[in-house]
Amino acid sequence: MLVQAASGIGVDVDHRLRLPGRSEDAFDLLLKDLDLLIDLDPAWTHSGPDSLARDTAKTEAALSDGRHLERIRERGLPPLPIPGIAHYEAGPGVDPEDWAEAVGYVVRRRGHPWKDLDSAEVIKALSEAARLWQEALEKPKVSALDAAPHLEREFVDNRTNPGRGLDRMPPGCNDVCAWRCLAPGCGNEWEVALHVRVLAGRGCRECGWKRTGAANSRPGPGESLAEVNPTLAAELIEVIDHPGWTANDLLPNSNKVCLWRCPESDCGSKYRCQPSHRTGQGRGCSDCARKRSTAGRTRPKPGQSLHDKFPEIGAELIEVIDHPGWTASDLRPSSAKPCRWQCSQQSCPGAWEATPDQRTRRGATGMRCPLCHPRRELRGSS
Repeated sequence: MLVQAASGIGVDVDHRLRLPGRSEDAFDLLLKDLDLLIDLDPAWTHSGPDSLARDTAKTEAALSDGRHLERIRERGLPPLPIPGIAHYEAGPGVDPEDWAEAVGYVVRRRGHPWKDLDSAEVIKALSEAARLWQEALEKPKVSALDAAPHLEREFVDNRTNPGRGLDRMPPGCNDVCAWRCLAPGCGNEWEVALHVRVLAGRGCRECGWKRTGAANSRPGPGESLAEVNPTLAAELIEVIDHPGWTANDLLPNSNKVCLWRCPESDCGSKYRCQPSHRTGQGRGCSDCARKRSTAGRTRPKPGQSLHDKFPEIGAELIEVIDHPGWTASDLRPSSAKPCRWQCSQQSCPGAWEATPDQRTRRGATGMRCPLCHPRRELRGSS
């Protein structure tokens, strides 16, 4: 920041370049307006036995690639053994004003103006430099945001280190973060370590369960309800929670609730049921089931029908009014179902309505033909 404040030149710190034949190199400063790279070589990091060879190789690679590079080395370090390269010195030590003055000498030599800063300007520049340097130390070379930019919209906050964003965490960071799913109709929020999302690629668990459930519930070739049981599939109206699904999308043992239509001509009612209940338990229309249950309760056991117990009365039965097609074998003697009867006497045209119970109970009014036995009927009704 001292260099930027004194020269007015935009400065990149820790500028990265990949030179031919080398892995990525870091240069301390890039003065943008001058397209000038500057490396600062303090003794504490550049006085090792291999440092001179390493600095020389890096400098030769940059110059061979046509880059403009100057090195400022701490006083006492040997110059680089490169013919024609200038040797600039600063220090000893790491006083930032001393090193900035050395940079200023390089800038002025290239014809760019340099301003001497007063104490207030120096303090301001050093404070800003300290802040930027701290951010540079905290910010990884490759951040989670660089590795997975699509996660930025789902990121809520860092629960382990509040305020630390994706741009300040490496992809493998263990910080637990909060996330919000943006999938339509979801909005689920959950917490998980950053590396689980960036490196493992895991997302919203709720959506994952839905996708897995949907995938597991889809039939393979020849396994669908439509293929296995086309008669049952013809009764399907819709799959309640999956609009657009058909019998081709359902397994016969699926637990998804569906709407069905009864195929019986005298019914046609709609009802809800799972395919597994229909195929595994044989369930069907509840209205028809109730009718069958009621009919079953009213039907006589073997040997207990009106025909079996009272064959003469059973022979006079014309019809069961509410159940066309029933006969005396379908009625209990105590049944309360209204019936039509015809007198068994050949010369009698008498016909009347009564229940089997009225005809079979001793002394009942509807027991005999009202034409053949008028007086008895009158006495029974008085």
